[in-house]
Amino acid sequence: MIKKIFIFVFLLSVSAVLVAQTPQEEYETWKKQAQGNYSRYRRESMEDYQAFRKKANEEYAEFVKSAWEAIGRKPAMEPPEEPKPPQPPVAPEVKPEPQPIPHEDVAPKPEPQPVPQVPIPVAPPMDNTVKVGYYGTAVTVHIPKGKGLSLKELSGEALSAAWTILSDGNYDALLADCLNAKKSLSVSDWGYITLLDNVAKTVFDGQNEAAFLQQWLLTQSGYKSRMTRTNRGVLQIYMPFDVLVFNLPYIELDGEPYFIITNNNREDDEMQVLTAGFPGENVSSLRTAGSPRLEYKACGRRTLRSEKYPSVRIQSEVNSNLMAYYNDYPKVAGSWDVYANASLSDEAKRLLYPKLRNLLQGKSELEQAEMLLNWLQTAFEYKTDEEQFGSERSLFADESLYYPYCDCEDRSILLSVLVRDLLGLDVILLHFPGHLATAVKFRTNVEGDYLDMDDGRYIVCDPTYIGAPVGMAMPDCKQQEVRVFLLK
Repeated sequence: MIKKIFIFVFLLSVSAVLVAQTPQEEYETWKKQAQGNYSRYRRESMEDYQAFRKKANEEYAEFVKSAWEAIGRKPAMEPPEEPKPPQPPVAPEVKPEPQPIPHEDVAPKPEPQPVPQVPIPVAPPMDNTVKVGYYGTAVTVHIPKGKGLSLKELSGEALSAAWTILSDGNYDALLADCLNAKKSLSVSDWGYITLLDNVAKTVFDGQNEAAFLQQWLLTQSGYKSRMTRTNRGVLQIYMPFDVLVFNLPYIELDGEPYFIITNNNREDDEMQVLTAGFPGENVSSLRTAGSPRLEYKACGRRTLRSEKYPSVRIQSEVNSNLMAYYNDYPKVAGSWDVYANASLSDEAKRLLYPKLRNLLQGKSELEQAEMLLNWLQTAFEYKTDEEQFGSERSLFADESLYYPYCDCEDRSILLSVLVRDLLGLDVILLHFPGHLATAVKFRTNVEGDYLDMDDGRYIVCDPTYIGAPVGMAMPDCKQQEVRVFLLK
């Protein structure tokens, strides 16, 4: 009883403060007070949390009527231009004297974004289900009967009424199914965004209705997103990420870029943005510690053989569903840890690692690193991103096993994964102008070009310097200051 009285008094006080304020001022006041109480309500009983969520949706529906501001859309950012050599250089046979690699700029290790902690709603059982296709994987979700959505107009009043329909409890079973699927599929924030996109388009045929449902699901799931309505009558959703991407148009709100994630088929420069956010919203992260659990569909079988170590002859195969998933992933500019820390998929590890561990067994730490390094240098064909894809594009480790060609950053990303997983050694990425390499912190004394970091000495290992042993950096790189990227 005391809890219910407290909630009633809190909501009454919020309503009193909102008197005689503009819609935007009302929104700012409401959100500030609601945000401060969100975590506590979430920790309380589900009944109290549901009461809070119900009131939050009622307040949000009111702001949908009028909290819109005109804004212009900006074109996708261009990736930084870094000309790469058309062919990788070949190392000389004689290893020069070791030299220190100058470095002052160390990219700060990224702080992990808070993972939305939203209680999964308890909803009454429903018999009406639909199957949603998600990169070759079927996801079953419940939808209410007779609770459709029709947005014949995009006025504030019409959208507010639609928000009320979605928030009346009948769509909580759908929300619960989506949150459970996020866990079972082990998808990243981006994977969840695309899952909701597929769900919304399956539930509603109209693109505006689907976008509106996706926005509702995002807010209820704890993600920061903003809805816009264009001058051509199209609803679009924009979201901020923890890194910059360069293949998506965006809008800017309070100095923060929000990238389009749905209905990107219209190039409307002018639109109105719904400025209202939702209590407990979190910025989406493009970083992930692994790949999603998708149905396996084999493709891309290749034989990858080292020239110097012929016994390192590896059969690789990848999941075509995972390739489609990564192909849709936003293209990240200059944050290679996003790709390197994603590691390899479990399927790829089960195929590659037993064979590689058997080949490395009984070898010294240096020999093991030499074998992996030469395999990357000589088993993989080189082409620049411009030649292979027509634009700059870094590859996740599984993608380097699939596509016929890879360049310096792709090889370095894959090498960093293999060395950390198979040898248990720390690795850093070295970004020179137009080139990416790696450096490894060995436990034993290994000679070669090096960087002295706070936690010890790292020896250069360059998978694009063909034939170069551990400890040999490209001559041009020794004269240029490098930016260091720390990895997990």
